[in-house]
Amino acid sequence: MISSKIGNFFFKIRSFTPIPFIFALLYFAKPVWHTVAVGVPFIVIGELLRIWAVGYAGASTRARTLGAARDLVTTGPYGYVRNPLYLGNFLLSLGVCLVANVYWLVAVLIIGYFCQYLPIIALEEAYLLESCGSAYRAYRGQVPRFLPQFRPYRDPSTHDFSFARAIKSEKRTLTAIICVVGLIFARQVV
Repeated sequence: MISSKIGNFFFKIRSFTPIPFIFALLYFAKPVWHTVAVGVPFIVIGELLRIWAVGYAGASTRARTLGAARDLVTTGPYGYVRNPLYLGNFLLSLGVCLVANVYWLVAVLIIGYFCQYLPIIALEEAYLLESCGSAYRAYRGQVPRFLPQFRPYRDPSTHDFSFARAIKSEKRTLTAIICVVGLIFARQVV
C-alpha cells in the first residue's frame, strides 16, 4: 500500500517535479558549441518519441488519474517499449543537461528519474493488469519496460496515429523545451 501511495503521489505531481531540476540547470548552465551539438539530438529524439507516443495514446497521457486512458495501446512506439513517454522524458532531460554543460546533473537526473518513475510505473502496471487482465499480461511479457526492442509487439492494437492529436497534447512540452533552452542561452548573454 505504501508503494501505491508513493506512486499515486508522484503520478499526480509529475508535471511539477522537474521545476527544481530546471532551476539548478539554469543556474549552473555554461553551454558551449560542442555540448549543444551533443545535447540537441537527445532533445529531438526524446520529443519525437513523445510525439509518436501521444499521437497514439492521446491527451489521456496528461491526466492526473489512471482511469483516463482510452484502452491498452500496443501499437506505434508502445509496440517496442511499454513506457515510450517516460523514455522520451529521460532523453529530453538528458539532452538539456548536455546542452547546458551541467554533467553532474545527469547523475541527479538518473536518480530522480528512477525514484519518481518506478513507483508511477508500478502503479500504472497494477491498474493495467486489473483493467486489461490477460491482454496486458501478454503485452507485459513480450515488450520491455524501458529499453526498446527491435521488433514490434506481435499483437498490436488498432489505435490510429493522429499528428493533430499529438501536437495538441505536446504544446506544453514543446513550449517548455523552447523556454528552457532559450533561458539557458539568455543567461549566458546577460
